[in-house]
Order: sequence, then C-alpha cells, then structure tokens
Amino acid sequence: MGLDKVIENIQKEGKEKITGILQDAEKQATQILQSKQKTIDETAEKKRQELEKQIALLKTQEESSVEIEVKKIRLNAEKDILAQTYQECLDALAMLPHEKILSSLLKEAKKELPEAAFVYSNKRDETLIRSLTDISYGGPIETIGGIIVENKEKNLKLDYRYETIAELVWERSLKEIAKQLFT
Repeated sequence: MGLDKVIENIQKEGKEKITGILQDAEKQATQILQSKQKTIDETAEKKRQELEKQIALLKTQEESSVEIEVKKIRLNAEKDILAQTYQECLDALAMLPHEKILSSLLKEAKKELPEAAFVYSNKRDETLIRSLTDISYGGPIETIGGIIVENKEKNLKLDYRYETIAELVWERSLKEIAKQLFT
C-alpha cells in the first residue's frame, strides 16, 4: 500500500472518528435535553402560575406593558434553562472516555496542522497526551478535556478543547435545542 493511500486512510478514519465524536456529543445533548423536559414543564407551569398572578396585579396598566413583562420573564427563564442545560452538556463531555477521543483529536490535529510543534491539555491528561504523540507537550491549560495544538512559531493554533467543540455544536443546534425545550 502506498504512503499516499495510508495517509488517505488515516485522514478518512480521523474524519470519521471526529464525525462520530460530534454525533455522540449531539446524541448526548439530545438525551440531556429530553431528560430535562419534565423539569422544564414543571418550571414552565410554575412560571405560568406566577405570570397569571402578575397579570392580575397589572390589569390596571396598559396591556402592552403587561405583554412586554411576560415576554421578559419567559425569556429570562428560557435563558436560565438553556444555561443550565449547556453546563450539563459540558459535564457529560467531561465524563467521556478520554483516551479514544484524545487519540482521534491528535490524529486530526496532525492532519490539519502537519507542522504542529506543541500540544496543550489539562493536567489530568498530560501523561496520556505524552504517550499518544511525539509532539512536544507545551504545558497544562484550563479545560475539561481536549487539546490545543500550535506550530513552532505559535502563530497557528488548533483548538480542539471539549468546550470549543461543544460551543460550536451548541451554536449550530441552538434553534433546535430551544424548539425542543420550549415548544
């Protein structure tokens, strides 16, 4: 098998693994969202009851100001629930088996940044990172998991921290997440 074919196979496997990791993260986010639906319904019911009381007190005011207040309270409640759900997604990511994920991330980083000279991870994963790659360990960083890779000049950086990946998935899926939570 030629070197180009081996490289192509490694790149293909890396893309498939990253896709798998992202799909798993999205599945876990969906599962977390589904488990939160009951809590959300209860919270929504409590908020509805609170809103009904507030509306009774505000009947003397203009109807438009009442509607604005109701929307503000609902949006704040939705914002709180979304923030809580996002944090639970990060907590779930922190519990994933690191070796397989870090190995995939390192392969992807080598492919995307062949001149990678430094790799950074959290302190917990330092020994594992050192055993998985020949890239120099640049030091620990504050993260729940994942890696950051830089070239020698430190002017090119790949950020494969779990938080970054989760944020990208979250932003890409926020409309769907909100729809599932609040409809």
